[in-house]
Amino acid sequence: MSMWLHRANQSSLLRSTGADRCKYCGIRVDWFDRYDTKRIPLTPEIPSRRVPARFQWHVDKGVAYPGADLRAGGYCRLPHPAVCPALEHPDLPKELAELVIRLGVRMHNSIARGEFVPAVVPTVEDEVSEPDPEHTQDEDGTRHTICYHGTLRLAPCRLEDIQCIAALEDGERCPNGILDVDEGRWEQIDVPYAPGRAGKMILTQSDGRMWVWSLTGDFNTVMRWFKQRCGDHGQHSAAPDHGPREWTEFHVLRHADFIVTERPEGYDPPPLPDGFAVHDGPRKRQRCAGPGCFNSTVSPVADGWLCWQCSRVAKRRERVHRRQQKSHSGQ
Repeated sequence: MSMWLHRANQSSLLRSTGADRCKYCGIRVDWFDRYDTKRIPLTPEIPSRRVPARFQWHVDKGVAYPGADLRAGGYCRLPHPAVCPALEHPDLPKELAELVIRLGVRMHNSIARGEFVPAVVPTVEDEVSEPDPEHTQDEDGTRHTICYHGTLRLAPCRLEDIQCIAALEDGERCPNGILDVDEGRWEQIDVPYAPGRAGKMILTQSDGRMWVWSLTGDFNTVMRWFKQRCGDHGQHSAAPDHGPREWTEFHVLRHADFIVTERPEGYDPPPLPDGFAVHDGPRKRQRCAGPGCFNSTVSPVADGWLCWQCSRVAKRRERVHRRQQKSHSGQ
């Protein structure tokens, strides 16, 4: 059975695909598309009366937004990294600290029963918000970075190996890649600032510069890249996502090993055929020969060319002149 999204749906992530468990604590989470094209793991709905406003999230048409939703009937969702019991939460409000304690008991009971084996505890909460990609970087450890107006996203592999995440009619993942060399170019930018000694070492090793694939297309093209879709499953496709997007928000200290310091080769657009020119400069404009007319054209025309207005006036005058000649000859 094939499944397709309604054309008015704002998210392409199916609920069956978005349901998951945190790899650090084993607690159930629901992945949702965020308003800024990222994805976020949220808890099930809970009463919002005891949740501080800055922790409240709501879902509208499959997209997660911060803040409370008045239509939710007094319920909201929490971002899971804020209450994940595998993390330290020194500044958590008292109401949520009690929730973290209960979740921690549930996590330790699952570990004791052998139902769950936690992954290595992350050092920052952002890592909890990153779904595991289906494939890792290439054998040489290369992962390319895309850039759009200062926004940096780290790919799971090289550009040519990034696979579309749309689901086909048979449920399989689309095998197409998302790369189109006409929609971007390699540019060298400054490495984002990172504090401390580690940040200084990264700047020294890379000379403070890194190569990124800068997107140059229109808004729809950029959204296609961020949603990790091929040209066949772009903006107007009704195909759902086969799995989570594999982009990671670039962080200098965590992703220093993936900084590309030499320009990658083999991504230039194909050469144009011989004799084909995209633009050879402005052509010389030929001005209309009509008296007092300032119309002109860039098309090749003969000397004495008249624009359509002056040509119509000239033909009318010629007809009047012929009638006058006939009348004089008849006399």
